[in-house]
Order: sequence, then structure tokens, then C-alpha cells
Amino acid sequence: RRQRQMCIRDRMNKVIPLIAMLLLFCTACVEKKSTLIISDQPVSANFMGNGVEWSAYPHGDSPEAEWGYLMTDEKLQKVCSRLDYMKPRMVRLMDVAGWRYFKGVDTKGNPIVDFECAEVKMVCKLLDYCQKNGITVLIGDYGVPGFWGYKGKVDRVDDPRYVDMTIRYLSYLIKERGYDCIKYYIITNEPNGTWACTNGDWEQWKRGVSMFAEGFKAAGLPLEMSAPDVVEMSDNPASEYTGRQWVEQTMIQLDSIVGNYNIHCYADAYFVRDGRFQKHHKEVADILKTTGKPVIFGEIGVLYKTGELGEEYKKLLPQKPFASEDSQLYVYDYVYGIDAADALIQSMKAGFQGASAWMLDDAMHTIGDLGDKNQLKVWGFWNSLGTELLNDEKEEEIRPWFFTWSLMCRYFLPGMEIFNPENEELFPNLRVVAGRKGEDATIALLNAGDSTYTFRLKMNVGSSKQDFAVYSYTQTGYKTDENSFPVAESVARAKDLLSGEEEIKILPRSFKLYTNIKID
Repeated sequence: RRQRQMCIRDRMNKVIPLIAMLLLFCTACVEKKSTLIISDQPVSANFMGNGVEWSAYPHGDSPEAEWGYLMTDEKLQKVCSRLDYMKPRMVRLMDVAGWRYFKGVDTKGNPIVDFECAEVKMVCKLLDYCQKNGITVLIGDYGVPGFWGYKGKVDRVDDPRYVDMTIRYLSYLIKERGYDCIKYYIITNEPNGTWACTNGDWEQWKRGVSMFAEGFKAAGLPLEMSAPDVVEMSDNPASEYTGRQWVEQTMIQLDSIVGNYNIHCYADAYFVRDGRFQKHHKEVADILKTTGKPVIFGEIGVLYKTGELGEEYKKLLPQKPFASEDSQLYVYDYVYGIDAADALIQSMKAGFQGASAWMLDDAMHTIGDLGDKNQLKVWGFWNSLGTELLNDEKEEEIRPWFFTWSLMCRYFLPGMEIFNPENEELFPNLRVVAGRKGEDATIALLNAGDSTYTFRLKMNVGSSKQDFAVYSYTQTGYKTDENSFPVAESVARAKDLLSGEEEIKILPRSFKLYTNIKID
């Protein structure tokens, strides 16, 4: 027995060092894999910034509106106080001439316009805010007046009357009112769509773009075209080009008069969650990269229409009988704060230089924009007229997705370089994007998967002097103040990010943001 024990001891003496060596080797492998390193090679430069679609409340902007003058200065001030926190870097302000200044045509068919009416004054209130806060405005039309039922047969985007009256309106806003925050013009919404006033008519749209560009030059307006403003993933059988080809042909045929390239996407949630959103839109960004011009999402949103998620979404419909079929009822829930931010982060990782969320406020639009209070487009961060329209003050409260979207607007500054991790393939379902401008830096992280990630994070943040505020959005809770604005939960040392010693634990389906940017 003693001899057998000695043999066992000898074997153990040989095995233990081997086990120790294996453990050290495995530990080294784990440590190597568990450090996420942000690249120093930017995926894009001169970032425009993220923002929102903000329309001028066509149903509640004047005593003559369908709802009357409900969007009062007091209501607007509440919206602006929330935007003061969000700090959108771009605003897409779309309109219809007939909602504002177009008052029909005279006996000769010439447009009658009024730039001093109450409806135009509402637009000016929005522009006052954008001008004061240095927000880049993309202004445009949802469609020509005839398409919206207004008399006068101004029903093509290449109608000289449409071009002339619009340029007169823009001259009033920019030259007389001084709104040089207006940088880009969109001649019509989603021109490739079956629902558009152009119904995919490329030649009509192309002529219109060229006519506007010439008109801006003649009028001395420092405006550029934002185009094509198409739903890139939608193909119209009536059009000679697919959605992707509209993007390609805009670059080939019109690049000299386009200031930025702009597409829309309402992505299926599965398309976002499995990462296909980034892969698809990187192809679009790569096509346009040679132009050196910004590539943005004029509208972006997420849909829950298919599979199990679609079945679960249907259960929400009876809860909001005032919501039209064009609504996103998950805006009331935690989940949309993750999926919308996931799409936004993937867009930045793909090389897009900004995106505006559809949309800011439920009080802006109804189906067909007919003003039916029971057909609201529920997509917003709140409904400013929840009390007046629905007798429900809670509808006016800030919704969960404000937390993630506002941080992505507030802390990714215009002019930043945007960076991806070097080794993100080691972290499936983890989305990470970073921005840096001088010594200002922001890092957004989102765990799209069902498992917790624990790892170290390393980035050249430029300086070890300024520590980072850390914000977290998790299913178990997230910190906000008395205004429902995000509050940082902790502080990270810049030197730990520089050295790769910052340890992160990110829960399933959650979001974190690191920033050293101080904003008053």
C-alpha cells in the first residue's frame, strides 16, 4: 500500500505542474480575448450628428387647424426644454406647402403665397430653436400641393411654379428671417415609393433636383440638396430603378449638386438584432464613400411585424385604440430603447454620419395627415397633446427610448471621428462604437444578446485627465432625474481606458455609454 501511495504521489507531482501550466495558458487566452480594443483607424470622419424628425404640428398650429391652436407657446416650451437635454445635432423638418404658405393659384395659374400667416409662424418657432442652438436643419416637402389635394394642379416636382414658390419661401426663411441653420433641402419625401407624389418617376425627380439646384444658385441661397431621401430597401415596380439603384444613380448622375446622401430605413427587429442591418448598410455607405460627402438616415425606425415578435406586438394594439396602423407601440416599453439604439449604433459602425429618428412627438402626424384624433402616428418620445387629444396626461410623459436616443445625440458631437473595435469578432452580439474630437470622447456599448459580457475596454481617449461619466440602461432599471432625463450611474477613470484596465460588465439586452464630455 505504501509503495502504491508513493506512485500516486509521484504521478501527482508530475500532473500538478502540467495542470498549472494549462491553467496559466488558458488564463492568458481568456485575458487576451477579454480586452476589447477600440481601433485608431476611423470608420468615418466629420460626423454630422444624430437627431430627430420634428414637424411643425400641422393639426394644431393655428385657430384654423383641424384641432385648433393647441400647440401653444407653453406646450412648445416644454418640448424645447426636453430638446435642451437631448441636444439633437440635426433636425429633419418636412412640410407641405398647402399646410403653410400656399393659398391656391390666381386666374393665370400662378401660386398665391402668404409668408406671414400663423402656419408659417409655427415653422419659425421651430427654426428659432434650431438657430439658437446651432442645429443643422434639413428642410423639405412631403409632396407637391396637388398630391395633397390642393387646387391649382401644382402636381409635379419639376413644375416651375413649384420650384419658384418654394425658393421664394426658402429665401424668406433664410434671407429675411436669418435662419442660416437651414443647410439642406429635400424636394419630396421618399420619391421612389408607390406612396410618393412621384411614384418612382426618376426622370421627373431628377429634373426637379436640377431645377432646384439652379434656382438656389440664382437666388444666392447657400443651400445644398439632400438626396435621394429614398427607402433604399423598397423597390417600386413602376420605377426604372430599385431602391439601391436610386442611391447609385443619384451619385452617378447628380453628385455635383448633392450636399449629402440621405436614405430611410424601417428595419424589421430581427434584421437589427442579428446584425444584418450593419452589413447591409455598410454596402450603401461603401458605394457613396468615394464622394467624400456625408451619408445619413433622414428617417430611421424599427418594426415588429414578423415571427414571434410580430405576434407579441399584435397584443399591444387593443391597448391604444387611438393609434393608427402606422405606429410603433413599443415606444412605451424598455425594448424599443434597445432596438432603436441598436439600429443607430450599427448605422454609425457601417459608416453613416448621422441619423434622425422618426419621430419626436405623437402630436405631429395622423394617417394621411387628415387630423383624425383616433388615427395618430404613435412613434414619438411623448405626445405633447396627450391631455387635449386623449384626456390622458400620462401620454405627455417622456418614454423609455428617450434615455438611449438622447445620449446618442447629446454625446456624439458633430465633427467627431467614429471608430469601431479592432477585435469585435470575439464578442458576438456586442455592438460598440466610439467617437473622438480632440480630447472629447464617447463610447456606446449595446449587448444585443441573451448572455452577460464581462471584459476590459481599451481606447486612446486622448487624455488621462478627464474621467468618464457612465450611463446604463438595463431591464432592471436606469437612473433619471425629476425631469426623466438620464443620470450617470458611475465614473470611470480615463487612465484605465487608456491602459485597457477598465472592466465592464454589460447585462443581456442592455446599453452603456461612456463620455468625458461636459455639457451645461
